[in-house]
Amino acid sequence: MDADFLDRVEELLEQGKTAELGQILDKIPVRHLARILERLDRDDLIALFRLIDTDKAADVILELDDATLDVVLRELENERISKLVEEMDSDEAADIVAEMSPQDRAAVIARLPADDRRDLRELLKFPPDTAGGRMAVEFLRVRTTDSVEQVVRRLRRRGPDPHYSNLLFVTDRKGHFEGALAIDKLLYYSPRKKIRELVESYPVKAFLLEDQESVVRKAEKTEVPVVPVVDEADKLRGIITVEDIIDVIREETTEDIYRSGGVSTETSLFESPVRSAGRRFPWLLVNLGTAFVAASVIGLFQNTIRSLVAITIFLPIVAGLGGNAGSQTVVMVIRSLALGEITSSDAWRLLRRQLLTCFLLGLGAGILAGVGALILKLPIILAPLVFLALVINIIIGGIVGTLVPMILRRLKFDPSLASSIFLTATTDTLGFLVLLGLATLALQYFPA
Repeated sequence: MDADFLDRVEELLEQGKTAELGQILDKIPVRHLARILERLDRDDLIALFRLIDTDKAADVILELDDATLDVVLRELENERISKLVEEMDSDEAADIVAEMSPQDRAAVIARLPADDRRDLRELLKFPPDTAGGRMAVEFLRVRTTDSVEQVVRRLRRRGPDPHYSNLLFVTDRKGHFEGALAIDKLLYYSPRKKIRELVESYPVKAFLLEDQESVVRKAEKTEVPVVPVVDEADKLRGIITVEDIIDVIREETTEDIYRSGGVSTETSLFESPVRSAGRRFPWLLVNLGTAFVAASVIGLFQNTIRSLVAITIFLPIVAGLGGNAGSQTVVMVIRSLALGEITSSDAWRLLRRQLLTCFLLGLGAGILAGVGALILKLPIILAPLVFLALVINIIIGGIVGTLVPMILRRLKFDPSLASSIFLTATTDTLGFLVLLGLATLALQYFPA
């Protein structure tokens, strides 16, 4: 998207040339239009959004980041939101309506047709990060008692479906999931043949309250385009499409990246500075607290620092390399946890491997740092101290990077929090403690 084009949009908004703006908006791809909206201030954002026709606006609103979506839902009239929701598939509509206040949500749903109201109320019963909260209720469903002729007739009345695959999902008369059938196979059988004779078992299914990450892993493992969702009685309730699965992967990845940096997923680069600062400040307070803990360790060794001032050069090196080694481990562990490649039962096996790996990393880094101290002609006592401190702190980083994400996952917390809170606090504090503690001991026997 060209920055000059954004300037043109803002200029036309300021001049009130809505007709010219409307012509431009029709030609802009949905995703680009969403990026433009995210860069506008609140008044221009709402003014521009009102100029987008309903069909396109329903697609655009799904592409907005959380901060911009929040503004649109707060400022736009409930009547307009109802019209947008009516244009969406049920799962998308539920995602949007779930972001609204209870009062506005009720007002929006009340304006919808009866079928849409029923579907939305059903979907909103489930948490948004579960299969039930992700599923769509529009899909091709047939019964085992139907004949090929009946199904073909029904498909002709329905017309082509642009959203979903060519799969028919089959249930018995009571709605229990039986399997699936490719639509093109109907061409090869007698019109009188029953679906029960043609249905094939399906390799995967999800349950209503199953976590969305689990659904993604199942879809990746079985390589299916759609995951059917069933309830406790094995009755078919909806489906999750490959598009939804991609959205989940993108959201989970974004969330992990944001949280590893101590940033809320609702924060946007283009939202109000005051609002953005309000979201980010709590994380800075946490980091400030851990920094004070690390600094207090330095305060305990003031006499050591006065006797060996050059040691301060290596304090950030020891802490930083320990944190870096731990971050590498955290990234690998979190990824493996997300993909289901490891479980808590693998903790000790992983820990043994990481201890050896980090010991070797510490040896390499310690030797280089020690040689560096000698080259800089610093007090000779520093070389072995820095060597030992780096070996120990890099091993500490590996231990924390391995165990903390797994412990957090076991306690039902987000493992990505480990890198920004526990890891940094531990490697900084213990890195300072190890280096200055070793120096204090050494100075008792080898005065500088």
